[in-house]
Amino acid sequence: MQGDTLHLLIIDDDTMLRRNISVYFEDSGFFVTQACNGTEGIELFSQNQPDIVIVDLIMPDTGGLAVVEHVKKVAPYVPVIVISGVNLVDEAVRALKQGAWEFITKPIVDHGVLDHAVKKCLERASLLLERSQYRALLESRLETHSNELQSTSDQLIRYQQLLRSNSSFVNNLVEAIPSPLYISDKNFVCIDCNKAFCDMLQLEKNEVVNRRIPDLLATNTTCAEALCSDVFENNNSGDCEITYVAQDKTVSYYVLYRRAFTDGNDGKLSTLGVLHNITELKSQKELVAHQAYHDELTTLPNRFYIMNFLHELLGQDTGKTTFCLLFIDIDNFKRINDSLGHDLGDELLKLVASRLKGIIGVNGKVARVGGDEFLALLPNVTEEHVISSHAENLNTVFREPFFVASHKLHLSVTIGITCYPDDGHDANTLLTRSDIAMYRAKEHKRSSWMRFDRCMLEQVTERLKLERLIREGLERHEFIPYFQPRFDVQSGKILGAEALVRWIRADGSIGNPAEFIPVAEETGLVRELGEQVLIDSCKQMHAWHEMGYPDLTVSVNISAVQFTEDLYATVSGAIEESGINPVKLELEITETIMMKNLDKTAEILRELAGLGVKIVIDDFGTGYSSLYYLKIFPIDILKIDRTFIDGIPEDENDGNIVSAILSMAKQMKLHVVAEGVETDEQLIFLQKHKCEEAQGFLFSKPVAVDDFLIMLGDEKAS
Repeated sequence: MQGDTLHLLIIDDDTMLRRNISVYFEDSGFFVTQACNGTEGIELFSQNQPDIVIVDLIMPDTGGLAVVEHVKKVAPYVPVIVISGVNLVDEAVRALKQGAWEFITKPIVDHGVLDHAVKKCLERASLLLERSQYRALLESRLETHSNELQSTSDQLIRYQQLLRSNSSFVNNLVEAIPSPLYISDKNFVCIDCNKAFCDMLQLEKNEVVNRRIPDLLATNTTCAEALCSDVFENNNSGDCEITYVAQDKTVSYYVLYRRAFTDGNDGKLSTLGVLHNITELKSQKELVAHQAYHDELTTLPNRFYIMNFLHELLGQDTGKTTFCLLFIDIDNFKRINDSLGHDLGDELLKLVASRLKGIIGVNGKVARVGGDEFLALLPNVTEEHVISSHAENLNTVFREPFFVASHKLHLSVTIGITCYPDDGHDANTLLTRSDIAMYRAKEHKRSSWMRFDRCMLEQVTERLKLERLIREGLERHEFIPYFQPRFDVQSGKILGAEALVRWIRADGSIGNPAEFIPVAEETGLVRELGEQVLIDSCKQMHAWHEMGYPDLTVSVNISAVQFTEDLYATVSGAIEESGINPVKLELEITETIMMKNLDKTAEILRELAGLGVKIVIDDFGTGYSSLYYLKIFPIDILKIDRTFIDGIPEDENDGNIVSAILSMAKQMKLHVVAEGVETDEQLIFLQKHKCEEAQGFLFSKPVAVDDFLIMLGDEKAS
């Protein structure tokens, strides 16, 4: 730990993945170190022990399992999160058995999932360390006391042998010992005891003496007599743990220490027994065990519990076990949590947990496996109509509002379902596939739940392949900007262009943006992709300026992943590297991005405006508070969304909206660009209403650099 900063170690041979995770957690305030293989990771771990480790399972040289084993051995309270593909479930199970704390599947669709896992692991590690320290203290006290008791028993035996003539002295000494103590004959009949032993039994001394010790401790146990009888054969000493239920039903736990000795006068065998109360220590151990396997907030079983339960259940299966798993995700919970605050968000999660327990019933199990994710197990359920009934019932119950403080909240859930044995034969496979089914249900949006089927694996495989190709394409610089010209509506002159990314693969084929951009956004690769497009666009704009087109502007789209505190450094770096005049660079930002955090958005935009670049609101009119943004943000340009242009001139409402936007922009001295212009009628409308710029297929589709230069040359020649 660097001061109060948490130290995260990332070990993965995938450079891009390491970088994306590193940037995400550095933005969250972590100190992050990176290693490209297990050997380097173990070395870094030894040099400066981190607070948490994220490691890939499969790497060249030393793999993730070796890292898990090393950390478990040298620092068992440092959490290790393993990440790997869905096709490596067996290795993941081995890692969890060896001591990994959590398993996250690749691709990492949402860094928030990893963030939640990191936070929960750190919380659990802190708790376990605290409990461990307290337990060590108790055990140290117990060991010290045990040694004292052993010493005391030795002394008492010597006193009994040496001071038999002074029995009152011995009796006083025995009574002074605070721990329960007794002396029994070879048949384990109590000869004598102290008051503490009587108090423990809640009996008078005359009710204890001359009774057999196993009978007195009979509430304990089946093994009382056996444990007593071995003392003469076990080096004249022994100890055991007993559970004692007193007459008032109070349950206490003791360690019984025994020592056999021979009476010096008549040679009779006797036993000295001393009991130490370990109830407090045992309670602490049980508390630690409970907290390790239960969610602190909702008290539900956690991911570790449900995984262990499934491993045991499947390990005992004789071919008759059947059940289904429901992976339940609360829709839009992050938005609710951000708007209400985390305290009320936590209260909502408690209500959700309670409602789920009521729905699933005592025969099933419910666990919280993520921030807003729950898992339900329904035994003996595999028939489609029964599964459908449960899923629909769950959705119906969740439509009932939740009341948190003064808020009335309506939630919906998305459910992914797997069944054993049809959909998998081990816990990780079943859980992973139910997760896949849940995400597929979210994508389809036609149903609130989906049952896993094999074709989903093919889709996941294709997606993983696409992610790999994107990473390789970034390394080979296959992603380049195409440029869609922007024209002066009145004169038809080219004023600038919007840079739009295109993927020209090594084999000459062109990647479909509708396919690769969503994957890049989900995996965080869009950050590097966006940086490449920004730098290349700036360099190209500088080249055009040098060719004699100094007034050309270029607008570049900024994704939500890029819109962070380090965007200023990225943009200023691109300006410096390319040598452009920053006033010719425009950054397009959607209203959706601006909605997330108004204060942070305003701060970032002010920094960018300070560089001299122009700020553009993309898709203007489709957000929730467009006019308010114009008031608080340093906006220069509005881009009217194509959905309003499409309806012109047939849809009078669209025409009125566009006319109103143009009129307002004029009053506020804002520049306006119309997107998606495809017909002469639309252009005539924009000319009539004094719109400054337009772009769309009526003028040109996005084109490569050479084609754009030809267009510039043709315009110059004319």
